[in-house]
Amino acid sequence: MFYNILLRYMNKLKWGILGPGRIAREFAADFKWTKLAECVAVASRSKERADQFSRDFGISKSYDSYNALFLDENVQAIYVATPHTFHKEQVIAALQSGKHVLCEKPITTNKADLEEIIEVANQEQRYFIEGMWTYFLPAIQKAKRWVDEGRLGDVLHIKSEFGYSVPFDAKGRMYNPALSGGALWDMGIYNIAMAQLFLGASFENLWVDSSLASSGVDNDVVTHYRVGNAQAHLHTSFKCKLPNKTIIIGENGYIDIPNFWRASECSFYAEEKLMETFNDHREGNGFEFEIDKVSEEIMKGELTSNIVSPKASLHFQSLMDEIRTAF
Repeated sequence: MFYNILLRYMNKLKWGILGPGRIAREFAADFKWTKLAECVAVASRSKERADQFSRDFGISKSYDSYNALFLDENVQAIYVATPHTFHKEQVIAALQSGKHVLCEKPITTNKADLEEIIEVANQEQRYFIEGMWTYFLPAIQKAKRWVDEGRLGDVLHIKSEFGYSVPFDAKGRMYNPALSGGALWDMGIYNIAMAQLFLGASFENLWVDSSLASSGVDNDVVTHYRVGNAQAHLHTSFKCKLPNKTIIIGENGYIDIPNFWRASECSFYAEEKLMETFNDHREGNGFEFEIDKVSEEIMKGELTSNIVSPKASLHFQSLMDEIRTAF
């Protein structure tokens, strides 16, 4: 209780990063655009990588042990950016060490593991959130307001595509089953998150068509399902570059969100006429919005987020579990 009260009087929340990979680099770079957060430590299994990461981003401490990061009393929150396979063990260890946790998506590779993490977070009374950073982006929130205001009328369809041609490497993270590789977990979860945000979590009449790489992981997944009177059409791929946009279609028009997972803009059309465009004109990669909001919630003593709740993450996992049974 005293710890949570103390956090409310802090000017900036002190963060540590676990796993200095590609996404962690973009995350770390965005601290300079935040108001409520400071990155003070990074941990890697390699001292050389940790040291280089700390130099690159002006981070004061670097560790060659994850446990050392857990024991750092100056760190209040930890961002977990390792491959999905390791998330459960690392998130639980961080929570049990007294840290609040933001973990990259997908938080786990099945619903049962996520339920176990949520139970530990509740027991430890620590904040826990899945890093669906897209939900925090101003362009996505603007599009959601347009829908909630009824500008589209009833939403009838959502079409979301995310795919790039990814060269095959059986040992690389994207194609390695031991590292939870596969297009659905890596990119397809973004499509699922968009459909859930704009249509809701319930689904029926699920249809899936997929192909597998020689390593056994999915490399192309087409999903269709119904939510009430609306339909979701989702496609993710390692085999080809897709249009990489989300379109929300209603009775009165549609919303176009290019590069939706990292969206900086969105446009509302009534029939063929452009009615309004929004652009956030940000200077960072976009993680700054997530970092500041999560920091704010933690400093207020909250244990979950109303933007990406544990319930929302459970729905992500439920649908991905269902989709994977069709592979």
